[in-house]
Amino acid sequence: MESTAKKPNGAYMLVNITEGLVKDKVRELMASQDMCRCEKCYCDACAIALNALKPCYVTTEKGSLLSLLSAQHVGTQTELTVCVLQALLKVKSSPRH
Repeated sequence: MESTAKKPNGAYMLVNITEGLVKDKVRELMASQDMCRCEKCYCDACAIALNALKPCYVTTEKGSLLSLLSAQHVGTQTELTVCVLQALLKVKSSPRH
């Protein structure tokens, strides 16, 4: 996951911290599920989970780091895990390939 909102050339960009956390969690939990792990199923699961979660955009490195720290709270991690598992079950039951 990209932990900074600053591009190498010094320009700033928007970063959705939630997106990076979801992508990491989908990869982690896909490995424990008896399901297809292709890129299509991965992207579908990420999209479903991201649509269920509140985005968290930052534009500075400091903001990015603070958001990552706040995302480590138990409640946030629980919500993230539940949404990702629900997304994986949905994709597993109806893969689109």
